[in-house]
Amino acid sequence: MRLSKKFRYVAASILALQLTIPAVANAEEQSDYIAPSWVIQTDYLALGDSLAHGMNEVGVIGLGYTDFIAQALQQNGFLASYNKGFAMSGYTTKNVLADLQNDVEKTVTGFGYTKEQVKLRASIKEAEIITLTAGANDLLPLLKESQTTGIDTVAIVKATKEAVSNIASILAEIKKLNPHAEVYVMGYYNSFPYYSENLQKQFKLLLTTVNATIKTTAEKAGAIFVPTHDVVAKDIPNYLPNPENIHLSEAGYFAVANEAFLPIIKTSSLWDVTKAIQIDMKDKTTVEVSWQEAMDNVGVTNYNVYVNGKLASTLNANTTKMTLENLTENTAYSVSIKAIDAAGNESVQNPTVTFTTRGAISFTDTENHWAKEYIQNVAETGIMNGYPDGTFRPESSLTRAQAAAILVRSLGLTTTEKAPFTDIANYDATMQSEIAAAYVHGLVKGTDGKFNPGQSVTRAQLALMIQRAYEQQFNQPYIAKAESPFSDVASYNAETKRAVSMLYELGIVTGNQGKYSPESATTRGQAAKIFTNLSHVLIK
Repeated sequence: MRLSKKFRYVAASILALQLTIPAVANAEEQSDYIAPSWVIQTDYLALGDSLAHGMNEVGVIGLGYTDFIAQALQQNGFLASYNKGFAMSGYTTKNVLADLQNDVEKTVTGFGYTKEQVKLRASIKEAEIITLTAGANDLLPLLKESQTTGIDTVAIVKATKEAVSNIASILAEIKKLNPHAEVYVMGYYNSFPYYSENLQKQFKLLLTTVNATIKTTAEKAGAIFVPTHDVVAKDIPNYLPNPENIHLSEAGYFAVANEAFLPIIKTSSLWDVTKAIQIDMKDKTTVEVSWQEAMDNVGVTNYNVYVNGKLASTLNANTTKMTLENLTENTAYSVSIKAIDAAGNESVQNPTVTFTTRGAISFTDTENHWAKEYIQNVAETGIMNGYPDGTFRPESSLTRAQAAAILVRSLGLTTTEKAPFTDIANYDATMQSEIAAAYVHGLVKGTDGKFNPGQSVTRAQLALMIQRAYEQQFNQPYIAKAESPFSDVASYNAETKRAVSMLYELGIVTGNQGKYSPESATTRGQAAKIFTNLSHVLIK
């Protein structure tokens, strides 16, 4: 039985000392070396041959590339468990496939497990990260013979096809067992850099072909190919120091882990922490930043808050919220949170959010308009928008589509349904969605399957829309206290008269000389005043 990820994460800090702490380190140095993290810790399973097992240049099992991957991920606070117990020196692709098909049980070599032995298929099902290194031993006998007999192209092509076919079967079986696991397939490096120049040319051509084939096979199966040739080739004397042995030195394994695998692994969505931070724009120059608590094997002690790359504040671990004040209007900001523990370990993946403060919005045609303040209000709150040319057009008529969209924004209504109207297809997806929300929530109605989105909305129609919005918001009908005071609505139906009375009684409209002008088109300036007043009513 496996422990929970959280418990195994804590246990891993003790069980993994062999991988991460030098033998000469004292007890104090060993106390805490794992960084805080916002990432849910993952399980890492290593499969394959002697390279995954960690055989070095003198034929001794030591720290291989898989160990260094585990070490880095665990120190960054990303890892709950690691096991390379299924990686075996001398394994061919046939051996790896057979283990998988037979669901072998082997001793754990790693950390984060409660049992000494585990089964392969169950381990695959539980892993988020799997690395696979196999195929070298399928070709190795032929390549060694080539030093004396020359390269047997036919035999090598045949062996390569069989190896690639087995790799495809291995990846297919892993995909079947765990379709969500991220599988990384190691590419080949030149294992024989000390062979003659003539053989080197043939090896390089062969290596390019084989790697390309494995890459295609891996990607077809949904896995990720990890090239290693160039990393190893950068320092042959240090990374492949023994001409009689194809295995990397510890330095070579370290380079493969840190320069080939980890840069690719760390681009995974597994390490995405963007959802761990949120902002709330309070006004044009004030923003509240909040974040989730980070996890740590011992405990987080502080959070450092960085604004545009500079340290703005250091907060204790009990604080996960901060208000940024006196920001500059219309300015882009980036806020990042870094978690720190008592040992000074700092989080690696840090939640970051970017935003732009609002500023005073101005329109070229509202400076002397009677509704300027109302227009400013609805524009700054995002209830109404201006036009791309910088105008608001306060005397233009408000369309039915615009009225529906404004009401939906005012109430924060959404829907996944589509409106049944046949005449809104030419509008953008956002507008169609807003009209649909207005319809689904009962704010608007159509006629004969049409909404007539481009028509001007009359003041009577707008009153009805607002009444429905009000009643939807408060989940009860509005009871008018008296008849409408406007003489020009007497001939309208009871619903419309009740709607106009509601607007008057709530202080949303005042009319003009005892008239409401119900048949008149609603201007955008009038709408700005009406929706400003409505917003005050809705937040009471």
